[in-house]
Amino acid sequence: MADTPIPLDVRNITKRFGDIEVLKGLSLKAHKGDVITLIGASGSGKSTFLRCMNLLEQPNEGDLIVHGEQIRFKETKHGREPADWKQVVRMRAKLSMVFQSFNLWAHMTLLENIIEAPVHVLGKTKKEAIAHARELLERVGLDEHADYYPAQMSGGQQQRGAIARALAMDPEVMLFDEPTSALDP
Repeated sequence: MADTPIPLDVRNITKRFGDIEVLKGLSLKAHKGDVITLIGASGSGKSTFLRCMNLLEQPNEGDLIVHGEQIRFKETKHGREPADWKQVVRMRAKLSMVFQSFNLWAHMTLLENIIEAPVHVLGKTKKEAIAHARELLERVGLDEHADYYPAQMSGGQQQRGAIARALAMDPEVMLFDEPTSALDP
């Protein structure tokens, strides 16, 4: 039986903003079931590293391999960019991120926030996505908040909603930026 590819393999990521090198050749391998924590001072590059893993920021150098598929890059007049954005969409379907500021869409209810990507990215039917979203909302203790808008919820409720939204993609890898910042112990 062939070995299962590693869900996330990040090699020698470098990120510069102008003359400031924020990330200097960072690497990590995340195997199935691993929990990896990045700890460091504010401004040390933790969020930037997570954003590079999800290609929300383009690394200046380094390799990103998601479930055995290496992301291809090309040099452009704007710097290094993914060579194939369809490949990035496939990669992001396997990788979910919960942002430090949650990034729930203010004009959508919590339920609508959760079903958006499964319907439009994974191609699930709205009925399937709603059923799964309701299970996830119950799991994070927000089943009675499905029709609330983000402004009607506390920070902790928004964060749990963002976690449910990320889980709705059935990801192989979850990236959390400040995962407990708004949650009670």
